[in-house]
Amino acid sequence: MKVVIIGGEKIAYFLAKSFSSKGYKTYLVNKDQKLCEDFARDLKAVVIHGDASKKKLLEQLDIEEDDIIVVLTNKDKENLIITQFAKKIFGVKNIVTLVNNPDNIELFEKLGITAVVSTTTMLQKAVENLLFGEELQQFLSVEEGKLTFLKIDIPENSKAVGKLLKDLNLPHECVVGGILRKGKVIIPHGNTEINAGDRLYIVSLPTAQEQILDILTGE
Repeated sequence: MKVVIIGGEKIAYFLAKSFSSKGYKTYLVNKDQKLCEDFARDLKAVVIHGDASKKKLLEQLDIEEDDIIVVLTNKDKENLIITQFAKKIFGVKNIVTLVNNPDNIELFEKLGITAVVSTTTMLQKAVENLLFGEELQQFLSVEEGKLTFLKIDIPENSKAVGKLLKDLNLPHECVVGGILRKGKVIIPHGNTEINAGDRLYIVSLPTAQEQILDILTGE
């Protein structure tokens, strides 16, 4: 099995460096001649200068079904052509591709690509998760003192773990506005199960804070 990395610059470099250091046979294909010269000088990998969207070049790589193809060009059209060549002509099952425009993610997934990665989407989600708490805090600061904004991390030994939100008997003077779980924001409902490690964002009256903490953390 070999790893074939097509396109990309720094990401391609560090991926190739990592795979080759672990003993994988690694190929780098890039249209930038200067970049290929740098790769060849610094990496223990087979470096090929050329356009992988051309079928002839892919044929030179002796691609087999169990190879891993990683496609990183900055043009989704090229990535689409390359992934389809790899899948349909060479029968490759393990294909990872970069999608620059998040609107194209669904198309790549429908075409059976193993893993579709959008850095735009990943960054967007990370920023949204950070903004989620900030926006709530800014909103609540208008009525500072009249409402309490709580961010509560659920410990593993919490009695709330494994229970549905509706079964926690939280006071009526509070609302669970969101749950941050493994980097994703969840808008909870009564049937949402509480997991260890969840971060709950709660709006409540100050008088209910002690009871909420006791139910969720035992403090």
